[in-house]
Amino acid sequence: MRRFPLRTLLLMTLALVAFVRLYIITHRQAGRPAPSNPVVIDTTPRSPEAGSPATPQACRTLDRTLEGAVRAPEDASALARAREQLDACPEPPARACELGAALEARAPLDAGTSPLRELLDALCQRCPAGTNPCASHVTRAVMGLSAGRPAGLADVRWNLEHAGPGTQAACAEITRSLLAPAALAQNPLKAPQRELLGQLAPVCAGAGQLPANVLHAAVVQGDVPALAQLVQQTPAGTSTVLKPSRTVGPQGAEQAFDGQEATGVELAPATPPTPRWEKDGALSAVFEPPIQGLSALRVRASGPGTLRAAVRTSDELGLNDPDSKTSFVLPVACRFRGTGQWESCTLPTPLLDVEALSVFPDKGRLTLNEVEVRGTR
Repeated sequence: MRRFPLRTLLLMTLALVAFVRLYIITHRQAGRPAPSNPVVIDTTPRSPEAGSPATPQACRTLDRTLEGAVRAPEDASALARAREQLDACPEPPARACELGAALEARAPLDAGTSPLRELLDALCQRCPAGTNPCASHVTRAVMGLSAGRPAGLADVRWNLEHAGPGTQAACAEITRSLLAPAALAQNPLKAPQRELLGQLAPVCAGAGQLPANVLHAAVVQGDVPALAQLVQQTPAGTSTVLKPSRTVGPQGAEQAFDGQEATGVELAPATPPTPRWEKDGALSAVFEPPIQGLSALRVRASGPGTLRAAVRTSDELGLNDPDSKTSFVLPVACRFRGTGQWESCTLPTPLLDVEALSVFPDKGRLTLNEVEVRGTR
């Protein structure tokens, strides 16, 4: 038998162990099933402009297609491609919605219906409120009119009628900048603002986007007669004489609401006006909780004046009361001559959510004997 040196035997043993180990590992992996869906991680950078993988391809290239239609409005194929992509895009990206202004500039309303105007219509029906070009047109026009910049009534109304998802936001601006100020006795709207409100309010009312209490208050104020036809006449509940929870004013102010004609209180304008004069006047009757519906008033006084109703609002509409942290509008609910006899004021529509009635002398002093408030709680 051949003898091997010890060193050689050791190397042969190590080689044999390595071979056996390699054999075991190889056959163990061969017995495992291969993965059916290997995970692949995509490390390619994705531009936010390209949209998410779920974004339809039509949305990703819509802005470029619309730009092509704007540049070549006479190109029927460009217009057809733009309309096809727009119809296939459920929510256009902001860049595409921004092209609404360019579409409108190339297709003015007085030029009649055109493919570009139809594209603008379809775009406004899909763009969300924050980027809706029709809603943006309305908002700019309303705010510009408040700053003295004229607005095309027909253009603004068309945009409001076609604002789609932006209708609520556009009507909110109309309510804040036009409707709520129309329900205030002081600082009346200018003629162009009243005209624009008369044009736009029916569209917002039809969409259910005008707060009823502010609309009723503006109708009672009466500066925009067109608003009266927007009030839904519903059967009123049984009205009763309502007493205030408390009064704010001179000593004995509660006597004007005690049901006794022989009693009364002397009132006079504040000189200079107090910080709360705009809301409280010379005397204020506070109703807690607010009157649900105020339908009629009767006043017996010596000396002319007005009764203004503080109608509580939400969303910071109208004026703000820093003490109660509430907002309100303040229409004139009753004008009285102060003949010393009973004078009646029937409202054209009930005032809703009335939290106070305030008395404002027209000039000099007046004696307020009694105020009768009729309504529903």
